[in-house]
Amino acid sequence: MYKALEKFNNIIVSGPQRSGTRIAAKIIAYDTGKPYVDETEINSHDFIELKKRLKRGNAVIQCPALCNMLHLITDLSTLIIVMRRSVDQIMASEKRIGWDKWFMYQELHKYGRTDGVISKIKYDFWETIQKPILKDRAREIIYSDLKNHPLFIEKSKRAKFKWNQTE
Repeated sequence: MYKALEKFNNIIVSGPQRSGTRIAAKIIAYDTGKPYVDETEINSHDFIELKKRLKRGNAVIQCPALCNMLHLITDLSTLIIVMRRSVDQIMASEKRIGWDKWFMYQELHKYGRTDGVISKIKYDFWETIQKPILKDRAREIIYSDLKNHPLFIEKSKRAKFKWNQTE
C-alpha cells in the first residue's frame, strides 16, 4: 500500500494524538521494510531525540507529541505525514482511553493556547503554517484509508485496547 514511500530516508507520521499515527506508522514500516520507531523511543516530546534518530536514518517514526515542530525538520530526504481523522472520532477516542486534562494542557501549551479542541488546533496549524513550509515533503493519510490493510483491526475488536495498542 505504501511501498512508494520507501525512497525517503526517514518518514515521520504525526498529527493529533488518537488520529491513527501509531497504526499508520506500523503499516508504512511494514510496507517499506523500514524499522518502526515508536514515540516512546524518542521520549515523546523530545525534539532533540527525534533529530538524533533522524540522523541515524532509515526509519518510520511515530511522533504525534512533536506535531508542533514538523516544519522545523529541514532534511529533504525526510517525508512528513499527518494523519487525518474526524475531530469527533478523535475526541471519542480521547474519551475512551481517559486522556486526562494534564495531557490536553501540555499539548495546548505547545500552540500558545490554554483552551480549545487540540486536534482542531493542530490541523489548523498544519494547514496554515507547516504544510506550506514543507511543500513537497508534506503528505496526509486519511485514517479510514487504512482499514483495508492486513495490519488494521476493525473498531469492534479495538474497543478494549489500551492507548498504545494496535494488535
